[in-house]
Amino acid sequence: MTRVYKILGGPGCGKTTEILNILGQKFREKLHPNQVLMIGFAKATVKNLREKCMDELKFSEEQADTIKTIHKYCLDHLTNRSVFTKEFKRDFKSKLKIDPSNWRFIDGDFSISEEDCVGWSEVEDKKLGTIFKLIGYARHKLISDTQEIIKFAHDSDNLNFARLKDSEIEWVYESYLKYKKANTLIDFEDMLSRALPDSIVFQSYDTVMVDEAQDLTDLEWAIIDKIAKKSNNLYLVGDDDQGIYGWKGSEVSKFQTWPCDEKDIRFLKKSYRLPTNIHHFVTTEILPEIHTRMGNTYTSSGKGHGSISTLNDLERLKGMIRQNSSIIFCARTWSNCKPFTQFLMREGIQWKQKSKDNRSAGLETSINANDIITIHNWQRLRSGRGIKGKDVIHMYGRLIDGLLVEGKKTYLTKKETCPKEFADKDKLFTYKELKDKYYLLADIDKPWHEVFYFETTRIKAPNNKGALFDDNDHYNEYVRLCWEKDANLDSNILVSTIHGVKGMEREVVIINSDWGPMCYKAFQSGIPAKEDEETRVCYVGATRAKQKLIVYGGQQEKGHTVYRFPLLNIGRKYEFI
Repeated sequence: MTRVYKILGGPGCGKTTEILNILGQKFREKLHPNQVLMIGFAKATVKNLREKCMDELKFSEEQADTIKTIHKYCLDHLTNRSVFTKEFKRDFKSKLKIDPSNWRFIDGDFSISEEDCVGWSEVEDKKLGTIFKLIGYARHKLISDTQEIIKFAHDSDNLNFARLKDSEIEWVYESYLKYKKANTLIDFEDMLSRALPDSIVFQSYDTVMVDEAQDLTDLEWAIIDKIAKKSNNLYLVGDDDQGIYGWKGSEVSKFQTWPCDEKDIRFLKKSYRLPTNIHHFVTTEILPEIHTRMGNTYTSSGKGHGSISTLNDLERLKGMIRQNSSIIFCARTWSNCKPFTQFLMREGIQWKQKSKDNRSAGLETSINANDIITIHNWQRLRSGRGIKGKDVIHMYGRLIDGLLVEGKKTYLTKKETCPKEFADKDKLFTYKELKDKYYLLADIDKPWHEVFYFETTRIKAPNNKGALFDDNDHYNEYVRLCWEKDANLDSNILVSTIHGVKGMEREVVIINSDWGPMCYKAFQSGIPAKEDEETRVCYVGATRAKQKLIVYGGQQEKGHTVYRFPLLNIGRKYEFI
């Protein structure tokens, strides 16, 4: 019989530290690593947990390897481990235009490594990204039949799904199934679903820990249930008040109602993040509005009062923000992050945001990372130091026309044709070498912006209205403005949807109270589950702040209606900034 424990902790209450301490205690009790399993969900999270265990808790590498993503755990039990990678994605997209009966097998050596597995996003192809988002959500609801997926689209509140034609969904999904079968490939959802049959045998464990359990989908819960049946102790760790992924199939109610004796439910009693005023605001004004919750309560950090204020004009922040400022700008939807990005661009301030590409858990910068590397490498060359061959290739690709000997650019910027010595990881190339041997004509005394011209894919267009820049000239002007303010071109500023900053914190959080029409409508729907989802999103956003919470009133523009979220209407209680 499995004994179930639940550990609940509010924002900054140290849930991760608590479960790692329990894990460490198990090892001190001489429990063998193969008797322990800890399940996480993002690669980056698991990587950080492993490093923390080894550095701070002195875990051995074998002990740290007990921490796995749920996908990695399931994949390790499958015979077919050939995964769907970006090369297969490109090939599949090209084949969608051809009748499957005329498809040819893949030619070439494509990666099938689990590390290269990719999903789909709207960044590369809006229509395909939407269809595969629908398919993914349905499969996490344990729906895999084509007609049932179409019905799932009809029943969904997602307007993008409603715009899809049944025939489009059927053609893409059926073609995708045939493509995977022909190439013996599996994707992220396959890793989980194919581990569910009884023919796949999971080993027995003494202790299993599941982090962020409030965010599990039906498909993921099915995996946890299978693991738990052969385990002595199951720890479900999370916070139902921070369950904000119902839109993609997460089931907070399953975490709340999963059978567990009351004596085995533990609440972590102190937030090490929230100061008094912010703690008071979120626990008295936001949490009571959630209809269904487990009743977690906790005290503030005791690290000062903190402050809450309102702001109606971002220009009031002019000159107050630096690239190293500890700030999160967040909004309910990405479109409502636009006032923040526009302000930062005008100020010449770089920021980071959650990558929109596939399932990356990393952050991308408002300036292309390779462009930043090129600027730094030019500075290295100007100081008499050398740079690596791969960086020479990237740098040459960004040179203004006429700064390489005519006819040599293609030869020098392709890995297949460039000089073999560029592949030597230990060799460094100085400016003198590049000029004397490798056709560089650029003047070393010139600043980078007179040597390079950068290009970006984030240019506004009819099908990409949310992009950042008017054209490449606009982008280059922005890069130069940022560089003139801070030559390091680093940033501690985050701009994101509230979902994108979950698990993060900064000294200052600026949250847009404009909730957008669809999310505002959900909150006002009278349906408790929808109201709770929006309330929890508001709670997560507000609780990223360690010292200051600033509520931005939204940008009233022609053709844009501001839908202010009622729980962030604090104008009568707090002074304006």
